[in-house]
Amino acid sequence: MAKWVIDGTVTSLIGLLCAVSLGAQGSGATPNVAPSGRVTTSVAFDGRVLKGRGSQWSWFTGTPAHSGPSRMIVDYGQPHARGRTVFGELVPYGEVWRLGANWATTLNLDVPMRIGELNLPRGEYTLFLLPRRDGGELIVSEETRQWGTDYDPARDFGRTPVRRRDLSQAIESLTITLEPVFPPAKGAVPSGSLRIAWGLAEYSAQWRMLWP
Repeated sequence: MAKWVIDGTVTSLIGLLCAVSLGAQGSGATPNVAPSGRVTTSVAFDGRVLKGRGSQWSWFTGTPAHSGPSRMIVDYGQPHARGRTVFGELVPYGEVWRLGANWATTLNLDVPMRIGELNLPRGEYTLFLLPRRDGGELIVSEETRQWGTDYDPARDFGRTPVRRRDLSQAIESLTITLEPVFPPAKGAVPSGSLRIAWGLAEYSAQWRMLWP
């Protein structure tokens, strides 16, 4: 009997606390939007690389789907300008920038790729940008899945120059684009441009699939 009374009292207290909590949430709490979101941009290819004996490579097209079984993907946090001057103030020149917001910006390659002057094996990387008034450097790091401001130069895979051009109209939200050349020239391997646009500036580099 005593146990029943104790159990009943505890149950009543839990119910009362839940009711108070729900009441407080209902009366004062309101939904909020996060200051930045997460964006993924990608290029899809119609097959995947198979390596045979020795150094021979082959291109296997195992599906007719246009989405393809191989991709190059950039995933990044997307900050917004909100009236601020981006490059030169919010993002200082001459300093390594996280190239996004929150978690680090990632590059995933299902195929070997040349970006700018860097030959990258397939795998996962983190991207940073070192912006300058007249150009800059794209930094490819082998450290992955860290917070965006956690940059360790000892983990650099390499750096490559990027071009800069001024934009006539401001871009409100950071936009990273993988723009393929399409249709490609007959017999040419897939290639295109990596573009980073925000505020009144765009930084860019060329990319090309590495193929024997």
